[in-house]
Formats: sequence, C-alpha cells, structure tokens
Amino acid sequence: METLFISDLHLSPARPEKLELFKNLLRGRARQAAALYILGDLFDNFWVGNDDRTPPNPDIIQELLAFSQVNENLFIIRGNRELMLDASFKTVSGCTVLADNTVIELDGVKVLLSHGDIFCSRDIGYQRYRRFMESGFTRYVFPRLPYRLRIALSHGLRPLIRKSSVKKPKDIIDVDQVTLEQAMLECGVQYVIHGHTHRPGLYRFQLNDRAATRIVLGDWYQDDAVLVCEKGEKKAMRVAEYLVL
Repeated sequence: METLFISDLHLSPARPEKLELFKNLLRGRARQAAALYILGDLFDNFWVGNDDRTPPNPDIIQELLAFSQVNENLFIIRGNRELMLDASFKTVSGCTVLADNTVIELDGVKVLLSHGDIFCSRDIGYQRYRRFMESGFTRYVFPRLPYRLRIALSHGLRPLIRKSSVKKPKDIIDVDQVTLEQAMLECGVQYVIHGHTHRPGLYRFQLNDRAATRIVLGDWYQDDAVLVCEKGEKKAMRVAEYLVL
C-alpha cells in the first residue's frame, strides 16, 4: 500500500483550482493509502483556532474529517502557517497532529518528518518569531483572545512576514546543512522528508560516512506535488498524474 506525503498547499480562495484538486485527492485514490501525511502549510492564512471560519478553512476541515472516517491514518505536522494548531485539531478534523521531527518507519527504514522551518537556523529573525509563538505564554493567551482579535492579529502578521522574507538572501531562508545533520544524528536516521523551502528535489549527502537522503516536497502555488512511497520506491508526481494511476 502507498504512503503519501504532501506539503505547502497554501489553500486559499485565490486558487480555487488547488482546493478542488485537494478535494479530489482526498475523495479518490488516497483513501486506500496506508497513510497520508501533510507536512505543514495546508492553510494559506495563519491558523487562529478550531473556530477558524476563514474561507476555505471550513471546507478543508470537512474534507479531512470525511477522509478520516474512511482512513484513520491521516497526519499533519504544523507549518509556519499553523503554529497555533494543537492536538485538539483532531476533534474537528480527524487529523492526528504530529510533533516536528517525528520519526516513522517507512518500508523498514526510519525516516524523519518535518515541516522544515526548524532547519532554517540561519534565519535568526524567523526563529525568534517561532520561539515566541511556541512559548507557553503565547500558546496559553492566544486561543483565549476574542475571535475577531485573533483574526486581526493573523492578518497583520502576513504582510510583515512577507516583507521580511523578500529582503532576506535566499541562502538565509534555506535549510542549514549543519542543523539538519544534527537533527538527523539525534534521531538516528539517514533519511528526511520535509517541505517549507519550496525547493523540491532529492538531495544526497554523507552523514557519518554513510549515504543520507533529504527529500524536499513541492509546493502547490503554481504546480502541485505528492510524494508516493511504496515497496521502497519513492516518486514525486503531480496530483492529477497520481489520481489516474
């Protein structure tokens, strides 16, 4: 049975065709998969809580819930758009929330799963922002704010972060190899799958004198991508291509 990985869909009203593609994926062949992993940034808007009514979030949640009623092996790792998402998300979506740097066994091989932003350690400003959002204070206070205030704060963050990202050199907002390798060593893996950077590809390197591999998932802004893993083979393809296999 296939295991599927997707990331960085950034679903929004601005790209209705991508939302339809996501629905087709969840309603179609993916229901027979061994598992479906969403490695962050499913939503384009910043997640403000399980009461988030920002379109198309209610539609997305309903699709996840319908999928989980057929296939309970549905997992999500929080992306930088979903830092406020927590384990209670399962109650509304049926989707199990995994911690960043989760290790799974895939075809007998240990694989590290991550959104990928935690590996971008040279982006010091973003890492400070993430630590603030992950702090116990923020995670306690933010969900208790009035809904309209949470929405206003999330809308205010987007242009600030976008403006900040544009000014940064590309190498700053990419994965730092030393940070990546340290995480892999700590988790005892030679294989990692992540998203976030929007630089899809397969990257091979040496780790402790052994072959190591990093797979970066493609985003859904212009194109789209799903990583299909079965019987030791891993293939990245367009979603439409996967659906007609």
